[in-house]
Amino acid sequence: MKTLKTSIYYMFLCLSLVLTACSSDDDNANNNQQNNGSGELFTAKIDGTDFAASMDPATLIGGTKSTANGMTVVSGQGSTNSGDFINFNIIGYNGPGTYKTGDNLTNPNALQYGELAGQSANVWASNLATSAAGIAPGTIEITVDADGKIEGTFSFEGYNAQDMTSKMITQGQFKFSID
Repeated sequence: MKTLKTSIYYMFLCLSLVLTACSSDDDNANNNQQNNGSGELFTAKIDGTDFAASMDPATLIGGTKSTANGMTVVSGQGSTNSGDFINFNIIGYNGPGTYKTGDNLTNPNALQYGELAGQSANVWASNLATSAAGIAPGTIEITVDADGKIEGTFSFEGYNAQDMTSKMITQGQFKFSID
């Protein structure tokens, strides 16, 4: 039980870091194109519909990489102007590679997709709780971690415990600067 509480604590800590993080080049006018070779991006398909984090009027993409108590955590998030978002946390990050989410109750890694609905959000997640619901694990693959940039891909089936629905998030790609 202590491991579960610690895992949940780290997941919420990472989420708060992602929500407060900003890219160091948010004001760079040359980053208004999503895939310009040096800009940032956060894209996916949600049940077949395109999702792209906002690049105008501001880049709503951020990420962090931090180490505390010998554990490295990487978090990333992309949001639309309407407030929809995708975020992830990798706890125990050890460089480029493939990381699973929602594959067992002791894995604190998480992926989430959320849609803003008034003052709250509907959230579909792949995390330690979804493993108990029989949802297949999500995957985050970090392909580049160099020169202050992290790039990779992701996919997952998100589960919303409130209304017991799921959404397929596929073809996810990200590239962001870390502070």
